[in-house]
Amino acid sequence: MKYSKYLLIIVFCISCNKSDKVKVGFLNWNNSNTIAFQNLKFFKEKASLLGAEVMDKDANCNDAEQYKQAVELLDQGVKVLVVYAVNAYTSAAIVREAHNKGIKIIAFDRMIKNCELDYYATFDSRKVGEFMAREAISQKPKGNYILLGGDKSDDNANLVKSGIMKVLKPQIDNQNIKLLYNNYIEDWSLENAEHEMDMIVRLSGEPKIDAIIASCDDMARGAIHILKRYNMLNNTFVSGQNSDIESLKMILADEQTVTIYKSPKTLGYAVAELAVNLAVQNKNKLNFEVNDSIYNGYYKVPSIVFPPVLISKSNLEKEVLNDGIISKKDLFN
Repeated sequence: MKYSKYLLIIVFCISCNKSDKVKVGFLNWNNSNTIAFQNLKFFKEKASLLGAEVMDKDANCNDAEQYKQAVELLDQGVKVLVVYAVNAYTSAAIVREAHNKGIKIIAFDRMIKNCELDYYATFDSRKVGEFMAREAISQKPKGNYILLGGDKSDDNANLVKSGIMKVLKPQIDNQNIKLLYNNYIEDWSLENAEHEMDMIVRLSGEPKIDAIIASCDDMARGAIHILKRYNMLNNTFVSGQNSDIESLKMILADEQTVTIYKSPKTLGYAVAELAVNLAVQNKNKLNFEVNDSIYNGYYKVPSIVFPPVLISKSNLEKEVLNDGIISKKDLFN
């Protein structure tokens, strides 16, 4: 009886401690995507250090499912909801649902359009496109180019493409550069990029391809697979974005030329700090600035925008390995 009494006290204390933690929600667009998974990992890590409980769900690229998951988390009492949106447009319904319950929304890396969104945190996607295009022109000032854009339901895909075209257009207009292909790739997918590249090569009669500007590393690898299949990877410039480990290995092997690094730790930690700050209504100064306001078609959203970094073989170790996310052992294994 005595021990049962102590056990009840312990269980009560544990349950109290757990309930004392502020709850923040995180809706991920696709946990099987390497960068999406890493972003969530670092968000949860920082939120835990700040004493919060993270309740997360994976939509697996389904926007209707993501809306359903949002309603579930709101009903479970999250104080702030972070949304890594499947669809930039349909996710406005999540914002409206949250605001009806007095809950603030932070858009993680992907803008949510046409709504009174509370905050947006991201890297500068236009700069991503500009960096890739400038590097392509520096190495291949003339020739045949292919542009593999991201999923058009993601506003970042449009921003990256606008940065690319800002740099390329003068060279296209003066006919130094010829665009063989310029389109979006659904789900930013390696397999879909492979399919498109295979059609380009076969239907165009295996043309000389001087540069491929792919808007993410998965698509870059898909393009490289097809070039290798047709024995066409001959000093072709290939860009990507995200600096995932397989593409970093391809850069070291001189197959992919460059990638863009957007530290998932930097973004994940910052959004976690903002989310917990909002959840507990803490007015303390954040370790970063809300340094921009970005129009989403309806409202100028207070935004946190970090600068991306162009990664090549020459600065890969310095910029990526020093961040501590990828180990030298894994990279060179």
